[in-house]
Amino acid sequence: MTDILLSRNISVFANSTDTPLPRILDDINGLNESNEQRHFGENQVLPGSIVTGVALFFIAALTITGNIMVFVAVIFNKKLRSVSNLFIMSLSMADLLLGTVVMIPATLNEIFGRWILASGFCVVWAGFDVMLCSASVLNVCLISLDRYIAVMSPLRYKVLVTHRRAFAMIAVAWAIAICASFIPLGTGIHNPDLPTLTNLTFLTETPQCLFIPSLTFVLIASTVTILLPIIVAFGLYYRVSKEAKRQACFVGVLIAPSNMLLGAKVANKHIREPFTRKATITLGIIVGAYVVTWAPFLITNILEALCTCVHAKLFSAFVWLGYCNSLINPIIYPFFIRDFRNVYLTALFNVCPCLTFLQKYKRDRVFFQNSMEFVKRSSGPTENNL
Repeated sequence: MTDILLSRNISVFANSTDTPLPRILDDINGLNESNEQRHFGENQVLPGSIVTGVALFFIAALTITGNIMVFVAVIFNKKLRSVSNLFIMSLSMADLLLGTVVMIPATLNEIFGRWILASGFCVVWAGFDVMLCSASVLNVCLISLDRYIAVMSPLRYKVLVTHRRAFAMIAVAWAIAICASFIPLGTGIHNPDLPTLTNLTFLTETPQCLFIPSLTFVLIASTVTILLPIIVAFGLYYRVSKEAKRQACFVGVLIAPSNMLLGAKVANKHIREPFTRKATITLGIIVGAYVVTWAPFLITNILEALCTCVHAKLFSAFVWLGYCNSLINPIIYPFFIRDFRNVYLTALFNVCPCLTFLQKYKRDRVFFQNSMEFVKRSSGPTENNL
């Protein structure tokens, strides 16, 4: 029965140039081998699949926990309720939904080798997958734009970037992501010849939720929702980095050679830190992390649509590499944004009182450094007079 079904479907797809037949055959062969190895019942899985599932569930759990912590930090700390952090919260919302709605069903697929959820949820799951990936890169683009305005026009930032405009930009980004995902997937425009999202037994006897886009859809969606926002984000990051270096050099000229600014002794690193560390490094890490994690999928997705020569397991690995970007973003914030770091450390000290010695060590180290600077300033004139 399976051979008859496959031969019938393959003959139907042979005339479609956009249909990735090699990867479909790889998927089907892998699914058939997987089904033949299940000897103990319909829902029994291999030990290797269980190990893979545990690892993927762990990634999903960390993703959900990390992004929830971002929301908790903003809710309980007034300093974090700024217009700039609205874009970070929008990105965290996309990552949180990706960890719950997308990553958990994808993990179940890897474990059982088939779609075990409701058949009507298949198109919803695929739509959320495309939408949230698009929303992530669009939010990264908005973060780059926000930092660009903050660095290039710091005095006009509060006038240009208001709460109303920030919400409007976020709404437009999410609207673009929705239009690029649910509308084409729900109507079947992404590939009219392969209704695998609505008919889960279209290729195999066991239900499979397979998202197989056409070449036209891949090129349009990848260009509009991924390539163009990434190009814009990199362009804005380049301008921010260049302006930050210019401002740092300008401040360095003001305080050199006496390190005096407005009659006070100031270290260069204290002046440069707000521009280079907060604006340039944080933005560069966020944009760079997105490119590193999603670039392999973007390349293989276009390559698959062109030549249909990417192995199914390699394609799945690159998809999960892209998912890991939602895990990396909440880790970036406490390391490179001081306000988030202080909130997380305070929560950590409250949960684990045994770690309070680290806080005491930090205070003692700061006191020692300040004391040494005071001694050097006090003894400097005496040594010069000698």
